[in-house]
Amino acid sequence: MPPSSPSPAPTTRVMSGGMSRGAFWLMLRRLALFAASAELVYLAVFLALGMPAMALACAVGSATYVVAYVLMGLRWNHTAVVLMWAEVLTQAGVCTVLLGWASGGHYFLLVFLPAVAVSRSPRRALAALIFLLAAYLCLDVLAHRAAPAYALSPASLTTLRWLSIVVVFGMFTYTARFYTRRVQDAEEQLYDMATTDSLTGLWNRRQFLQLTHAEIDRARRHGTPLALVLADIDHFKLVNDQHGHDTGDQVIRHVAGLMRGQARGGDLMGRWGGEEFVALLPMTDGTGALEWSERVRSRVEQTPCRPDGQAVEVTLSLGVCELLAGQTLDHAFKNADAALYAAKNAGRNRVCVAPAALPAQPPAAEVHRQAAAAPGDPRPAPSIAG
Repeated sequence: MPPSSPSPAPTTRVMSGGMSRGAFWLMLRRLALFAASAELVYLAVFLALGMPAMALACAVGSATYVVAYVLMGLRWNHTAVVLMWAEVLTQAGVCTVLLGWASGGHYFLLVFLPAVAVSRSPRRALAALIFLLAAYLCLDVLAHRAAPAYALSPASLTTLRWLSIVVVFGMFTYTARFYTRRVQDAEEQLYDMATTDSLTGLWNRRQFLQLTHAEIDRARRHGTPLALVLADIDHFKLVNDQHGHDTGDQVIRHVAGLMRGQARGGDLMGRWGGEEFVALLPMTDGTGALEWSERVRSRVEQTPCRPDGQAVEVTLSLGVCELLAGQTLDHAFKNADAALYAAKNAGRNRVCVAPAALPAQPPAAEVHRQAAAAPGDPRPAPSIAG
C-alpha cells in the first residue's frame, strides 16, 4: 500500500555528483568527528612509544578537526574544509618524513578521494585529484630518498601502519555506507514521486493501472472474484467556490484518508484524477464491493472535514463493478463509471452497482439499511442502480 501521507518534495539542490549539499556537509562533519577521535588514538600510541612531540601534533590535529566540526555547524563550510585539508596534508607529510613510508601516514591522503568524487564542479574535482596524486607521489619520492628522522622498531612501524589502515578503512566504509544510504533514499523518493499522488499519498493513475493488471492476472489464475469501485466527491466545485482551493485540497486528503481507513491489506487505492478516486478489491464480488462502498460512503457522510476548525460537510457517490470472466479492464471501468453516473443522477451520496455485477436480489445489508431508514427522512436511501 502507498504511504499514509504524501512524501515531501525534495528541498535541497542535487549536486552534480549525486548528493545534495546538505548530505555532503553532513557526511563531512561526521568525518571530522571520526578523524578527531582517530587523532586521540594516535596520541595514546605515540605516548606509549615515547614520542611526546608526535603526541602533541596529534592533539593539535584533533583540536583542528573539532574546530572544523564547529565551523561546519556554523555554516562556515569552506573554512572548515581548508582546515581539514591542511591538517591531513600536514599529518601525512610529518608522519612520512619523520617516521618513514612504512608508518602508513600517506594513507590519509586517500581519505579525500570520496569527497572529491562528489564535487559539484568537475574542474575543481580534477584539479583536486591531480593535486592529491602529486602530493602522494612527492611523499613517495621523499620517503624513499631520505631516511626517517625517528628509527622505530619494526613492531612499532607495523603497529602504526596497521592503525592507519584500520582508520582509513573505517572512513572509507563510513563514506561508502553513507553514499549507499543516500542513493537508496533518493531511489525511494523517486519511486514515491513516480507512483503516488502527491496530495493524498494514494497510488497515482499510472501505478494503479499497473498494479491492477497484475491483480487481474492473479484473480484469473486462481478463479477468485475481483471488484472495481469508482468514487467521486459530491458538489466538489461548490466546495472550492465557497471555501477556496486550499480547503478543497484538504477535503480531497480527508476523503482519501477515510477511504484508506476502510481498505484491507490487499486492496488497491488510487486517486483517479481531480476529486475522483478508484479502488480495486481482490477476493471481493459485487455484493462485497457494494457493502464495502456503503461503509466508505457512510463514513464520509458522518465525518465532516474540519479545515481550520470549520466543519465542511462532504458526501461521496460511488459506482461498483465486479470484473467477470472475459471482461476487459476497459469494460470494467466503463461499467463502474456508468454506475457512478447513475448514483449522481439518482441524487448523489449513494452507491450504485453496474448491471453486470448486479446480484439476483439486493444484499441483506442493503435491504436491512433501507428498511431501517426513518420515515420522512429527506435523504433517499441509497439504491442499487441497474
